[in-house]
Amino acid sequence: MDNRPSHLPSTFLDKLSSNKRTYLVPSALIMIVSIALSACQSQATEKNMTHNSTSTNTFTPFERKVAQRMSLDIRYFCSDIDGKASVPTSKHCRQVVTELPKELAQMIKTSNVGGIVLFAENVQEIAQVVKLTHDIQAAALKSEQGNPLIISIDQEGGRVARFAKMTGFAGNMGIGASYPEHGTHFATQVNAVIAKELKALGINNNYAPVVDVNTNVDNPVINTRSFGESAVQVAELGASAVTAIQAQGVMATLKHFPGHGDTHVDSHLGLPRVDHDRATIDKVDLAPFAWAIDHAKPAMIMTAHIQFPALDNSLFISKSGDKLIRPATMSRKILTNLLREEMEFDGIIATDALDMAGVTHFFTDIEAVVETFVAGADLAVMPFKVRTPNDIDNFYNFIKAVAKALAIRIEHTEYQLTEFEQSIARLNRYKKKYIEVGNESVAQQLLSANAVIANEKHIITEQALANAAVTLLKNNQLLPLTVTGIKRIHFVVANQQELVALTYATNKVLAQILPASEVEKISISHFIAGNTESDKQMKSLLSEADVVIATVDIKTASLVDLGGMDDLTPSYGSAAQQQKKLTYATLLKQQLTLAGKLGKPSILIAKGSPFLINEYSELADAVLLNFDDRIYESKNQQSISPGFNASMAVVFNERKALGKLPVTLKR
Repeated sequence: MDNRPSHLPSTFLDKLSSNKRTYLVPSALIMIVSIALSACQSQATEKNMTHNSTSTNTFTPFERKVAQRMSLDIRYFCSDIDGKASVPTSKHCRQVVTELPKELAQMIKTSNVGGIVLFAENVQEIAQVVKLTHDIQAAALKSEQGNPLIISIDQEGGRVARFAKMTGFAGNMGIGASYPEHGTHFATQVNAVIAKELKALGINNNYAPVVDVNTNVDNPVINTRSFGESAVQVAELGASAVTAIQAQGVMATLKHFPGHGDTHVDSHLGLPRVDHDRATIDKVDLAPFAWAIDHAKPAMIMTAHIQFPALDNSLFISKSGDKLIRPATMSRKILTNLLREEMEFDGIIATDALDMAGVTHFFTDIEAVVETFVAGADLAVMPFKVRTPNDIDNFYNFIKAVAKALAIRIEHTEYQLTEFEQSIARLNRYKKKYIEVGNESVAQQLLSANAVIANEKHIITEQALANAAVTLLKNNQLLPLTVTGIKRIHFVVANQQELVALTYATNKVLAQILPASEVEKISISHFIAGNTESDKQMKSLLSEADVVIATVDIKTASLVDLGGMDDLTPSYGSAAQQQKKLTYATLLKQQLTLAGKLGKPSILIAKGSPFLINEYSELADAVLLNFDDRIYESKNQQSISPGFNASMAVVFNERKALGKLPVTLKR
């Protein structure tokens, strides 16, 4: 006798069932209802379920496919010790994953999870990263599906770059500043380098480029990650970046759809809202996405946890009972009707991290995944935290719970099984195109990686962008300096590393314009934040100087800089870091003010965001903005700053400041 419920089509049950067709028949539903969700993290629980460990790691074909549509981070993991938990709760775990623990390898194999997201904690040394990605793929190939994983990272360049050993770059706003003189040249060159290095490390998906049009000067999360405020410029540079990344065999990701540029709320911390009318949305927010879809065929587009009432003003009831406008990540009108159908995007739609407050404050963990799948997303990014062995069992239960909830939505015709299968096919198609898991040994991969990562040619490209991007924001007839008559330069810097790098940059350019004997006659004094010089000593150093050169690194605070929601915990000392910056900011203003009173010309070399520079720039005679805030150690242990190199070349007239600020500042 066929026990198939009459209200479910046979094709649906055939696809979702095991060989015995037990999935979704009444007895199986009773079994699933008994699965424990009480131990699941956050609010991803249902009160009527109890734990049943015997069925935890046994999955139906449908459940395995559900897992394929999830991508987890493995930032931290705390193994049990002697069979007992090593931390009180998952939230206490801060054991960095640099080698794949056997428990996580088994989880990848058992669950058939579709992707892994790497953070700065996971990528510390070249050899370590090569081994980690190799082991992740080896575990994936042993799974029931036998598919390789999408291994993703945020390596945008500039402000958001997870792996410090890779070639660093000035970032998108620096590329935007170079656009008037160089067009799309640096968008292509920079992203080709980044992708080439990622591929050598075994990373096949870059969460880049950002194509949000930064039209809000108070935007805390996009800011210098944007190419600028011109939709046309952002579109051209974004498409060039996509083409360059994918030409190296790495999947590019346009983000954050349908646009995060005009927000003043960080979606890591809340739910932003964009009140543009449809005409503005088409002309500004959507334009870079549409252009890239038509001209660069991006493999992936990442959603934004943002409300866009002009695109979808439908309401949902949050887990606290409030009625709210549906965010883009959970909007079928935005992801399916607009992006998939109207804009004809056939790549992977991936969510932004589902652990962000723009989601977790309003949806349970299970609801978030189901809602975004129904909306049209293919891949749920970071829907569940696995930090301990107990979390692995909970994750298995989570997969089953999502599968059950999704099956109910299919049963009620709120979601089509054909769409589900299309998502699986789409993921597999792009995996096949971009992921190569060959027979090369880890040692062979490492040889290749060492030859590519931050090689001389790539470092030259970084310096070239820094040179092209440096922008003169203010000049009271001071620059370029006439070196004749300058005998003493005084630096004001935040730390010893900055001092070393700025001194190197200064001596390098002086050596190009003066004989060695003349360079030796120019002395450099300095004041470093945290030094204990008295006010009298500081005044004496300034009074003896012919010119004062100060540095400042300005960034708007966002969790994206650190990594994500885990960084909300006080263990990171972020408050102390902010206090240190505050202390230097106060010192810098004092020094620049005193220099002005003493009649000493002053130059400010600023790194980071141009939006917050006014309070410093009004105190200096000249202001140079360089977007490359990286200081790296050369092979001979010399601290080098491409931004300082570019700035000092402008100061002493060895190079012109040709960068043009791609955004408008407050006056």
